[in-house]
Amino acid sequence: TLFIAAFGCNLAWGLVDAVMYLVRTAAERGRQLALVRAVRAAPDAQAGRALVRRALYAAIPNVATETQVEDIRARLVGLATVPGRVELEGRDAIAAIAIFLIVVAATFPVVLPFAFFADVVTAKWVSRGLAVAMLFAGGLALGNYAGYGSWKAGFVMAGLGTGLTIAIIALGG
Repeated sequence: TLFIAAFGCNLAWGLVDAVMYLVRTAAERGRQLALVRAVRAAPDAQAGRALVRRALYAAIPNVATETQVEDIRARLVGLATVPGRVELEGRDAIAAIAIFLIVVAATFPVVLPFAFFADVVTAKWVSRGLAVAMLFAGGLALGNYAGYGSWKAGFVMAGLGTGLTIAIIALGG
């Protein structure tokens, strides 16, 4: 019974993550569309360049020269058509389904102890241990990918997972 409940929870989180991906995608596209409209409606080229510069430099300062900023502004102003609203596409639905499947698959090992251990307390501790081990492994991969140092990131993620587990237990989970 607990296994079925835990697996149902995994399915629910997969659904939540998939829907939040779609929300984030629509919001990001909406933000981009708002930028295009703002640049096109700017009172002059200087104001339009300031909007483009602010958008470009939000993540990486000084990523473009002033000539490049002006080229982008001019291309935005010169667009023949601008969509009236943001729409999600078929590839977004496919990505959301993939996210759902990844979340369910990634969290399934944490559910397995509830299928193999009759004692709920033991199953919870094994599940928590698996979760922290998986966070460590994920941290190794993240650290390697992001250039943080894989072992450092692995221990940070495992530490965060342990801290969250302690907080969840303290809150009754």
